This record gives sequence, C-alpha cells and structure tokens, in this order.
Amino acid sequence: LSDKKQVQIGKYVAVIVMILAIAWSTQGGRFNSIFEAINKIAAALAPPIATVFLFGVFSKRGTKEASIITLIFGFILGISAFAADFIPSLYGNPSIITDTWGTPFMMQAWWLFCICSVVYFIVSYLTPKPSAAQLQYTWDNPWQFLTDKEFKGVQDVRLYAGLLLVLLIILYIIFQ
Repeated sequence: LSDKKQVQIGKYVAVIVMILAIAWSTQGGRFNSIFEAINKIAAALAPPIATVFLFGVFSKRGTKEASIITLIFGFILGISAFAADFIPSLYGNPSIITDTWGTPFMMQAWWLFCICSVVYFIVSYLTPKPSAAQLQYTWDNPWQFLTDKEFKGVQDVRLYAGLLLVLLIILYIIFQ
C-alpha cells in the first residue's frame, strides 16, 4: 500500500475506534472498577497478539499465514469469550465463563494463548516454510539479544533493562 493509502486507512480506523470508544464508555458501570474493565478487555485481546509476537520472533517455522489466521481466530475467540461473560451480566445473570464455569479472566487469557499457540503452529506446518530472507528476522536462541553485541556500559540498553528487572523483583518482594 502507498503511504497515502495507509494514512487514509488510518484516518478511517481512528474514526471507527473513537465511535466504538464513545459507545463503550457507557458500559463502564457494568464492572466493579475501571481496572477490572481494562484487564478483562486486555485478557480477551492480548493473547493472539502475544502469540504472534512471541513465536514470530523465536520460531523459525512460523509463517505470515499462521500469524494472520492466529490473529483473526484469536480475536474472534477472545471477543466471544468476553461477550459470553459480559452479555449475561447486562440482564443480571451470572457470566458464563467466569461465574458458571469458574474460570477467572486471567486464566481465560492463558487458555486463549494456549489455543492460539496451537493454531499458530498447525497453520505454520500446513503452509510453506519462510524464506531465508525472512528467517534473518528471527533469533537463533532466546538469549541472543544479550550476547549478540559487546557491552557498552551506561549507554547499553541491556543495563537499564537489567536494572528495571531487579527493581520489579524488589517491588514484588516488598508488596507481595
């Protein structure tokens, strides 16, 4: 697509997203808190994205077809699971997955990730392997980002990532 066409599509998508956000804003009172609403929505939408990102970087067998199908299938499944919990609550009924089946929304996200992972690899193995040019964008091993380049001291982003990790561990221990 040309730059002009991409900008045009971006404008249309922005308008649609704004309309959906306005319509959705009226539903905020249906949740116990805004944080619950944000987390439930993220739990429904994030697993297919995480699957495609994770395996797109680390798997040499992943294909673009698998990515597209995983995203579409995962979004449909995630939105369906969200709707199965949200729609009954509109009528004062217990949500199907969370209340009736006893599966919290974070576990729903985990299972959606697992299902998306299976879909990703099945489609990857049913489609032609990626070309050598495409494989240059995957890592040879998960630790390659740490060992690939020489350490540059305070200018190295890996130092700050490590400090952030240590800080998060300390905060986890403190607030556990």
